[in-house]
Amino acid sequence: MPVVTIHYDKLVKILGREVSFEELAHNLIPMLGSDVERIDEREMVIETEFFPNRPDLYSVEGVARALKGFLGIETGIPEYNVRRSDVEARVEESVLDARPCLAVAVVRGVEFEDERDLEHLMEFQEHLHWVIGRDRKKAAIGIHDFEAVEPPLRYFLADPNDRSWAFEPLDHPGEEMTPAEVLRRHEKGRQYAHLVSDGAPILADEEGVISFPPVINSERTRVTQDTTDLLIDVTGTDWRSVLDALHVIVCNLAERGAEILTVEILGAYERTTPTMELDVWDVPVSEARKLLGIDLSGEQLEELLERARHGAIFVPEGERELREYPLPDVYHIEADWREIPPILYEEDVVRVFVGPRRTNILHEWDLIEDAGIMYNYDRFEPTVPDFYTPSRADREREFINVVRDTLARMKFVEVNSLTLISPEENYRKMRLEPDGRAVKLANPIQKEYTIVRTWILPSLMRFLADNKHRPYPQRVFELGEVIERDEDAETGAKDRWKLALAIAGPGVGFSEIKSVVEALLRELDVTGWEITERKHRSFINGRCAAVLADGRELGFFGEIHPEVLTEFDLEVPVVGGEFDVAALRTAAGW
Repeated sequence: MPVVTIHYDKLVKILGREVSFEELAHNLIPMLGSDVERIDEREMVIETEFFPNRPDLYSVEGVARALKGFLGIETGIPEYNVRRSDVEARVEESVLDARPCLAVAVVRGVEFEDERDLEHLMEFQEHLHWVIGRDRKKAAIGIHDFEAVEPPLRYFLADPNDRSWAFEPLDHPGEEMTPAEVLRRHEKGRQYAHLVSDGAPILADEEGVISFPPVINSERTRVTQDTTDLLIDVTGTDWRSVLDALHVIVCNLAERGAEILTVEILGAYERTTPTMELDVWDVPVSEARKLLGIDLSGEQLEELLERARHGAIFVPEGERELREYPLPDVYHIEADWREIPPILYEEDVVRVFVGPRRTNILHEWDLIEDAGIMYNYDRFEPTVPDFYTPSRADREREFINVVRDTLARMKFVEVNSLTLISPEENYRKMRLEPDGRAVKLANPIQKEYTIVRTWILPSLMRFLADNKHRPYPQRVFELGEVIERDEDAETGAKDRWKLALAIAGPGVGFSEIKSVVEALLRELDVTGWEITERKHRSFINGRCAAVLADGRELGFFGEIHPEVLTEFDLEVPVVGGEFDVAALRTAAGW
């Protein structure tokens, strides 16, 4: 979870009320649903974790806004100064198949009192990249000094090698690079090159490139402590993520009194951003009482939701004509909320207006949770439930335990090794060539642990090499995870459970490992399996086999090649094998 750094003096200034450092660190901030990681009383700094469902709390401004409601300093929907601007951004058709979504805003009157404010903004930006943007895949944020920008803006797909779109990327002043060179030479380019396809998305103004999303901005529009006006662009592949990221960041900047200006998006599609639209919810009072376990009146629920910084109005069952709620004019920029949807519940409800910064309100229960937080969880009286719920182990874990117990009965000893390994042991010592599937560590501490293992047998070979002084035969196995690169996965990698086993000792051979594998398959009730010849460079040719079930390979086994034994300095024969746990489980009918 993101760790937010909160400086006491910054928080108290925005809060507008003196609150002791101890009260904030030990009581108030944890009450917002955070886990305080570190308290530095000398520097007056609090580092705290907030759950991924509350990105609006990832900056000191968001925390101050929530605390204002909790303490009753300021309630209801925050009123922000928002108006239209004459800034336009034109989206070209060329970018629609690559990174189609663009939302832009201008924020005026931002004040960076010291370097910490700038650091907080950058930290906030990266937290949003990770939580909302899924590490920039769904959404990436660019923040620019607006004084250095010459509108109108143009968003398009360029040839990565076209020098007409070369620019000076951040942290490389005086060094012009094409987008292709950025991907090869810049740290951020190498980090996010997998998000760029054949073309390079470019956001440009009249002077040239200001951003190469989702990779890096131009040095020309760098934000400094002297910057007062910001241009914020958000690009991505998912409209909800893009708009959520823009709304969260502009609303938090507005907490310091900054002015939000909208931008007209033209060209391939047309819209005004930020939209600042409200969501409308109806929360039945009876449902809130049931979930929270307290006897709340409709008026009390309305008050709690107002303190949670929502707009709220209690509507009794017999009164369906809503009293006019004093919404700020800002919320009428794009949608006319005077056309209020009807209330469908035939009971007392609280009509709730949720601002655009709250990206996590997906159900009325989310609003009831907000009410519970404002009520203060310390006031709830614990009770012992008058019912019980039977539970059971996860089926995959149950199967893994069965495999573990079966091998233990066959006199195998379980090994637990690190998932990190060196390319030498994962590949070269096993007579294999690197296949590009291994996940590499960006900043490894030791050269022996620079990648995540793609299979477990090399770890068992290392274990056997470290235990040559122990009596033979040695029968070991490991059940563990391996990780492989997968461009289709959201994280860029996928993990799988594998089973590896090995026997070392004088005279061991293919027949011994074959009998162990057959016994294991029988104990697991695997049906319809067959053993066929297989080639694998880590094993002696002609003494390696695969186990198939319904045409799917479950795993392989055989006699380890003498060259592998030499690499691990082993002086006795070794037989072993490796199996995919998911495939075994399916074949066993679990």
